[in-house]
Amino acid sequence: MEKLDMILGIIGGMGPLATCELFRKIIDSTDADKDQEHLHIIIDNNTKIPDRTAYILGKGEDPRPELVRSMVKLETMGADYIAIPCNTAHYFYDDIVKYSKTKLLNMIYETGNFLKKYNPKDKDYFLLSTEGTYKTKIYEKTFNDLSLNILTPDDEDKKTIMKWIYGVKSSEFNVKLSEFESLINKYMKNKDMPIIIGCTELSVLVEKIGLTKKYFDPMTILAKRCVELGKCNILLQKQK
Repeated sequence: MEKLDMILGIIGGMGPLATCELFRKIIDSTDADKDQEHLHIIIDNNTKIPDRTAYILGKGEDPRPELVRSMVKLETMGADYIAIPCNTAHYFYDDIVKYSKTKLLNMIYETGNFLKKYNPKDKDYFLLSTEGTYKTKIYEKTFNDLSLNILTPDDEDKKTIMKWIYGVKSSEFNVKLSEFESLINKYMKNKDMPIIIGCTELSVLVEKIGLTKKYFDPMTILAKRCVELGKCNILLQKQK
């Protein structure tokens, strides 16, 4: 395998553990035998980016200036394409992509496109996410365009999920598998409906507790897409 010459930039810090998890997933998804065969990655772990959900709910500062700041910084450092390991941050995608000179991946679109291509038999998906992601309906809008449906929990359970998410942000994993799956079972109605793990903290949590339900992790899909784009660059170079 040849060295990957494209540089991937990651806008991190939302939160730091989720950023680390994307980095690990990219490494795990790379077919490499030595250091030099892995992706060249620059991570800006910008913990100054305000809470996305707090802003969406009218309780916090606008995260867009810091998102743009990180994006421009990564481009200045040579990033050829950029990933954002935060689902809720993609609500601001259209606002920040206009300032981008490189390819800015959209994790929500990549997830929908992946499912449409590789899991065509399922049309309905149960979404677990932040209250900000639920409120903005970013998954519903993207999935509806692909003729896919998103189902969501009630307001009380949304708040419970939010507590789990903030727990992970503070390195607390005090959620039992039985508790997690009990919430999900309320909405399954004897259906084998796949779950979308629509928050990067939840991506960390479900691996920690060993979720047994069928689910798809957008962060894993994003990681594989990052590696795929690096490999595409190798093929283009060989064709020159």
